[in-house]
Amino acid sequence: MARPKRINIPHCLYHVFSRTNSGDIAFQDIKDQDRFFYYLEKYTRLFSFRVHAFCLLPNHFHLLLESTDLSSLSEIMRRLLTAYTIYYNRRYSRHGHLFQGRFKSLVVHKADYLLTLSWYIHKNPEKMPVPVNPETYPGSSLHYYINGGEPSFLYTSEILSWFKGQRNKYADFIRKGLDQDSIPVIHQQRYIGGDAFVKRMNKRITIHNQKKSAAAKKTSTQKQKKPQKENNLADLMLKKVAEYFGCDAESLRNGHYIQGNPAKARRVLIALLRERLPWSIPQIAQYLGIRQKSGIYYQLKQFSKDTRLNQDFKNLLKTLKNES
Repeated sequence: MARPKRINIPHCLYHVFSRTNSGDIAFQDIKDQDRFFYYLEKYTRLFSFRVHAFCLLPNHFHLLLESTDLSSLSEIMRRLLTAYTIYYNRRYSRHGHLFQGRFKSLVVHKADYLLTLSWYIHKNPEKMPVPVNPETYPGSSLHYYINGGEPSFLYTSEILSWFKGQRNKYADFIRKGLDQDSIPVIHQQRYIGGDAFVKRMNKRITIHNQKKSAAAKKTSTQKQKKPQKENNLADLMLKKVAEYFGCDAESLRNGHYIQGNPAKARRVLIALLRERLPWSIPQIAQYLGIRQKSGIYYQLKQFSKDTRLNQDFKNLLKTLKNES
């Protein structure tokens, strides 16, 4: 059976989960969990996603994410899993993929199943080979829901509003089991919701794809227009990198064959664009006038090997954060 196509549209609630290859342990201690949360915060902020709940188990994880105006689930998860795998492989001197090839995602009918999915995710520590109390499990968002002190990236207010903001009432809800009518039903390997919800979502997807197709045709003979705020930030990074390396900004953006200091400057610029903007690799290539996205991947690989350029990157990143 062909795997279902990923749903990437704005304003959707997703249950996202992924397992490691061959049952490998992905989170061996608190340091690993904290690093995963660091990347989770970084990329959900970059792509304007809300995190309603999470639970990191030794060999898999669950996330309850909600997209806002951007439809970038695939991109956010690709960056999150890539960044964490690089960290993990370096720490434990291993190679290769950590998680199975494709993360799983289900679109959730928010009105009917927001609370149900939060219950399911938060109860996962009880299913471990050696069951753990979900309320004290450090890899779960449940203890923040009950005790407060949640990190900035965890959006607890909407779920708690169902309990008038009373954390003890939510704790009571978690401790109780779900009745049979509340157990979610999965449709077409991609939805959690009733038949009416599935029909609405299929219609939304059709309309969304039609709009994307129309937009692609409209911009096929011209450069794709990006939000002005993103363009402004990209131009600021271009200016700062050019000043830092003593290069001409225009040559960094449009020069096809550059060497020496300008080549180093472009590598740092690409890394900054990747760090600070929600642009895909093709979008970065388009901004820099590079025809093949493989050129961007090559520059990022060369950048990662150069410790001096990494220090230049950190210096410029600090300057940009001070000015933004």
